[in-house]
Amino acid sequence: MNQRLSKNHKRSLISLLLLATISAQAASTVDTTDKSTTLPIATQTDTAQPDSGLALSVDNTLAAQMQPSNQALSDANQELLGRNAKLQRQINDLQTQVNVLVYESKGQLFLYGAFTVLISLLVGIFVSWLVFVRRERW
Repeated sequence: MNQRLSKNHKRSLISLLLLATISAQAASTVDTTDKSTTLPIATQTDTAQPDSGLALSVDNTLAAQMQPSNQALSDANQELLGRNAKLQRQINDLQTQVNVLVYESKGQLFLYGAFTVLISLLVGIFVSWLVFVRRERW
């Protein structure tokens, strides 16, 4: 009995979701239709004239109230250009530091190689000297 109730509950939930999806798609298609084609000709001429109440409501919208002035945009642009130049200088300084560190590490590796060659040369001379000295003693 409990499984039957659970299955009926799932079916009703799925059908409810399907119905909501279909109604949402139908609502979006209704909103996207062109209203000028569905209006009678007499009302189209009435809507073609600008309404002064509509123009006032557009000026009072949040977008119109929050639009920055040209001076504020210019100031913000100058500030951003200054920050951009500062960041570019920092990038150049950091790039120079990276190049210096790379060259220093290459120089260190070169010195390690030179010391290795020098030490191996000295060891080779020492070993050959030991061999020749012992040969003379025989």
